[in-house]
Amino acid sequence: MNFRTLTALFWCATALRAAAVDLTPRYVDTFRDGITVHRLFFLDGTQKIGLNVDHETTVEAGGGGVVFRFPKFPDILFTLKHSPMSADQPFTGISLDRYQEAARRLLPPGAGAVKALPEEPNPITINRWRSYRFSYSCEAAGVVRQVSITFLDISADEQLLLVVTAKDQNFKEAAVRSWQIIRSWQPLLPGDELPPKGS
Repeated sequence: MNFRTLTALFWCATALRAAAVDLTPRYVDTFRDGITVHRLFFLDGTQKIGLNVDHETTVEAGGGGVVFRFPKFPDILFTLKHSPMSADQPFTGISLDRYQEAARRLLPPGAGAVKALPEEPNPITINRWRSYRFSYSCEAAGVVRQVSITFLDISADEQLLLVVTAKDQNFKEAAVRSWQIIRSWQPLLPGDELPPKGS
């Protein structure tokens, strides 16, 4: 492979990375149904992608993406980040084996007594997205936990990773809360935003 080809491949890869959704948490005031809402958003190029987050949820950059915590349930952790896999790899055949290997690497450090739970093809069907979920039960830090790892194709060339972890008894609550957040994913329109104060 010559120098020009390597250079072209480098710049193509850089452009693809730059086109990915920036998961840095940002906020904007929006106006919905007569109510002002301070709303979380991510940037996809110049497009703002809004998410609804209630007052019982904290948001911070971390884990290679963004981390959602729930003070009423301190053992629940929902992480949204870029996938180590890619959207052009189907959720079938040998690719599915690779997804499973990647999912197992995302279990809590030192996890023991790992038990695979039923897998779910396309658990997230909004926005014509494709997805695949692996779920596990394991012991970590002396506690039985459940972990779900969802690979989510948000476009033909971009895949996100959703990791939900909670104590066994709180996992249903964790699943509900993470679903409420991800299902609110939608582009913000210019008319949704309130103008800055003083303008």
